[in-house]
Amino acid sequence: MGRTIIIAGDLASGKSLLAKRLSTHFKIPHFNKERFKEILGDIIPFEEIDENKNLSKSALDLLIHINSRNCRVGGNVILEANFHKEELKQIKRDCAFYKQDVVLLYLTGDIETLYERFLERERQHRHPVHLTRALRTIDEFERYVYKWRNEEEVMPRVYIDVTGCDPMVVYAKAIEALDKID
Repeated sequence: MGRTIIIAGDLASGKSLLAKRLSTHFKIPHFNKERFKEILGDIIPFEEIDENKNLSKSALDLLIHINSRNCRVGGNVILEANFHKEELKQIKRDCAFYKQDVVLLYLTGDIETLYERFLERERQHRHPVHLTRALRTIDEFERYVYKWRNEEEVMPRVYIDVTGCDPMVVYAKAIEALDKID
């Protein structure tokens, strides 16, 4: 029996870096919504916000499809994305049907610190597909983060607070949390 590890959480909390490190540690593949969205955005136009949302939806659909196929063969996989309730329900159904373990690691942190990291990340060279929704103020950022934090839980979240933590500490916390679940 395999395991699906979902990494979700606040913007700029280090989800992608954690997914890469866990992938290396466990020697299992990881897939993330943002990379699929970039690939799709290189081919499909996304000038309007609705077009961009369609790219996001397609990227999430691909992750759900990968998980379903992975469960079918009892493999291990890491999925990095903030899934909505219905998407998590589908992942949970697929995992239950194939008797696959599933765990959701949820990274969270101090809003001001995360916003500073978010702004720094936005100043770097980012794929244009990520730049269509500007969060110009800390209040907009906070509302966006809390929208996700308050999303109804479909499966238990294993919270990891990244406030003031070096990425290696976050990685160690994740390994410790996953070991406790085994």
